[in-house]
Amino acid sequence: MFADIFLCVLMTAIVFFFTVAVNNFTLASILTAAFFLFIYFAMTFAERKNKGSGVKYRRIYQITFALFFCVAFIGKLLDERGSMAITETAMSNGELPFCHIAIPQILLPLVITKNLVFPARISGHYAAAASMIAIWLCVTLTIGRGWCSHVCFYGGWEEGFSRLGKKKRLNLLSKNKEIRNFQMGFFAFIVLASLAEMAAIYCQWFCPFKLVTEYSPVNDIPSLIAAIIFIGIFFAFVVVLPILSKRRTQCSAICPFGAFASLTDKLSMFKIQIDTEKCKGCLKCAAVCPFGAIDITTIQQKKGSPEFTCAKCGECIGVCSEKAIGYKFRFEKSCKPAPKTKFGKALQEIFDPARAFRFAAYTFAFIMGSGFFIYTVQKIISLAGGAK
Repeated sequence: MFADIFLCVLMTAIVFFFTVAVNNFTLASILTAAFFLFIYFAMTFAERKNKGSGVKYRRIYQITFALFFCVAFIGKLLDERGSMAITETAMSNGELPFCHIAIPQILLPLVITKNLVFPARISGHYAAAASMIAIWLCVTLTIGRGWCSHVCFYGGWEEGFSRLGKKKRLNLLSKNKEIRNFQMGFFAFIVLASLAEMAAIYCQWFCPFKLVTEYSPVNDIPSLIAAIIFIGIFFAFVVVLPILSKRRTQCSAICPFGAFASLTDKLSMFKIQIDTEKCKGCLKCAAVCPFGAIDITTIQQKKGSPEFTCAKCGECIGVCSEKAIGYKFRFEKSCKPAPKTKFGKALQEIFDPARAFRFAAYTFAFIMGSGFFIYTVQKIISLAGGAK
């Protein structure tokens, strides 16, 4: 109990200072802080009662974040340039907000040419390239691909649509390996094409989230083809397939950042581990994994951990009746001495892998989301006040 209370107090201090105090105690900042703290507290004490039960609050947060992010993103675009369309001026001046999905596409061109091939500002902007790359490096070394399940401001779209249907109408479990292979092949194509063209190819031609953020004006045949592609991908991979399969199909099949994060996840501090002695082979974990990271062979061959595309969402933990799945530190020894003092026991509780991962992931989620939440809440308050 001490560890949970301590981390809740610490999270309260972080959220209060960086949300309420920094924004001069505005109503929007207070409501935003209240929402963030409700989610973290609810997640923490749900996990205390029943291991894995906090995942529903993760879903609530990520779905809300996706909606609020898009409202804030579009609002900021309208404030700055009066349109969601990408203008020639914005392109030539490098004024596009930098997106994390662009990171694996710009790295090789950046190393070779020392130039940023994405038309964004390096610094001095709410979504500048330097700040996004710095956040990505921190995330890579801590929660790794946990970004996709806890921090990504697009993932909530698929998360939400995958929860609409009560029954799974498309079972992709037997196709997990093929889907992973396709994603890696598509990722290699995107990286090489971006290097060849010195441009962020996925962003230009395939990104489905142009439909809910910003888009290139349709003024010729190539731009018309690009518009048809990204609209088609949005409805196919973000709406229809998640509804039918109850999985995050864009994240696990075509997202280049997701593929890149899977490859760099070995650098992270945390992993999901399966206790093969406790596991009874029921495959409930494989059935609910939204990223297709647990196969039938993963369980049958007693691999001891999900496949490399695991995003550490915790869905598998919540359904495991044998309590055979949990978070672990990558550097954690299998056998460690028990602490002898009360202080040592308290530290061990605080740095329990599940608690530490939850705190780290939610801190990053707060860093990424608080500004967008405040902006959106302010807009809602303004509209409500104008309606009176």
